[in-house]
Amino acid sequence: MNIIKKIHIFPIKGFSYQSHESISLEKGEVINGDREYAFAKDSIQFDPDNPKYFSKRNFLALVKDEKLAELNTTFDQQSCQWTIKIKNKIIAKWILDNEECHAAESYLKNFLNLPNDQKITLVRANGGTKKHSFSDVPDKAISLINLQSIRDLESKINKDIDPCRFRSNIYFESDRPWIEFDWLGQELHIGRAILKVFKRTKRCAATMVNPNNATRDINIPKDLKRYYNHIDMGIYAEVVQGGDIRVDDLIKIK
Repeated sequence: MNIIKKIHIFPIKGFSYQSHESISLEKGEVINGDREYAFAKDSIQFDPDNPKYFSKRNFLALVKDEKLAELNTTFDQQSCQWTIKIKNKIIAKWILDNEECHAAESYLKNFLNLPNDQKITLVRANGGTKKHSFSDVPDKAISLINLQSIRDLESKINKDIDPCRFRSNIYFESDRPWIEFDWLGQELHIGRAILKVFKRTKRCAATMVNPNNATRDINIPKDLKRYYNHIDMGIYAEVVQGGDIRVDDLIKIK
């Protein structure tokens, strides 16, 4: 059996996840609010009215900026208030849909010790995630990961691996590891929702970062390559029929 154990969204690319017991999926869409915002580097010009896909290296992200993991952030979707904590102490709060966003940009620039001539800008598509999500892939996708596959890698390297390193939307428990790679092209039925698996998830240097201490302490891509001859962990799926999904829901393969 394959059972959902956690559902996460990431309101701002590169920053903390937020857990949900249930969410509504819509056909052809990402989870509402997932990676709706990002802090763009000055290497790109992002047009909120005509958003285009850019690779993760054009944004603040753990792939390059592991220090971001020191920040525990929460985002209120209704008020657009973003709160930053370090070691459970509130450092700052900003409303991101007004001029306060510039204070957030300045804070992060100083926090990361970026060069004076490097600019970072909070970006969001007009229309939110229905228009564009700052995902690692250009497709509107939901990411899933098998907790048994993570445990299998743990057994190979003899180290504990926090599943949150992989920043997936859906974490599920399965009877055996790596079964998810057999699902390519197949449909996942979760309640009334139907997802179609279209891609394996290649892993990058972001997974090297320990989310609990902001250090690069396990070379996940290297270990995957060493033991499995690939650098994949998890899958991407598109929503082909909408519906509500919940923690403890069964994932049926058809």
